[in-house]
Amino acid sequence: MVSAGDRSGATSAVSENWRTNRRLAAMWDRGVKSRPVALVYGALVFATDNRRMYRHMDAVAEAADGSAILDVPSGGGVVLRALRPGRNLRYVACDISALMLDRARAEASGLGLDYVEYEEADATRLPFGDGEFDVVVSYSGLHCLPDPGAAVREWARVLRPGGTVRGSVVVRGAAFLPDRFIDLWVRMRILDVVTPVDGVLRWFGDAGLRTVRVHRSGAILYFELEKDRA
Repeated sequence: MVSAGDRSGATSAVSENWRTNRRLAAMWDRGVKSRPVALVYGALVFATDNRRMYRHMDAVAEAADGSAILDVPSGGGVVLRALRPGRNLRYVACDISALMLDRARAEASGLGLDYVEYEEADATRLPFGDGEFDVVVSYSGLHCLPDPGAAVREWARVLRPGGTVRGSVVVRGAAFLPDRFIDLWVRMRILDVVTPVDGVLRWFGDAGLRTVRVHRSGAILYFELEKDRA
């Protein structure tokens, strides 16, 4: 297990901001869980329709009974809204921020999801075994990490052969205004490494993950990946 004090190799000012800034955690979590707020924010800041985000997350509910799912970084657990009580699933919400995990616990409790586990850990050094999960989900998280490529390699490591990844990431190059907002959020230590689409696809390929489907909506790239069965 990676302890809260054992992250020296991968933290950054952005990671620490998300880990310790209670106001930032609360504002982001409330905003992404409020569809009206998320729709307005997405349209104005990233030129995207965030209804796509919710629909993309909803597919997590299609996981087969008995599946092990890793949500990293989980934030406050917005993906949990796609699930229902009583499922035969192992669902692990993993985040560097104890503040976010507290919010995920509250979300799961309110939804009656008693099968959710919680792990405070660095996304670039996951405390899980090789091939431990059938599915990895990662929404709006890669762009907050100091080394997104390392995080993607960890997805590949903890996935079983044939396992899948679903998620989203902020990308540069969509339009003038989203790129200016990205610059602002980087200066404010809210976003860390943000690249054009080809940089993200390179992370996936370097990790040995096959791109099944990608779709860009404004400055948000949605992706579905698979680990080779061989």
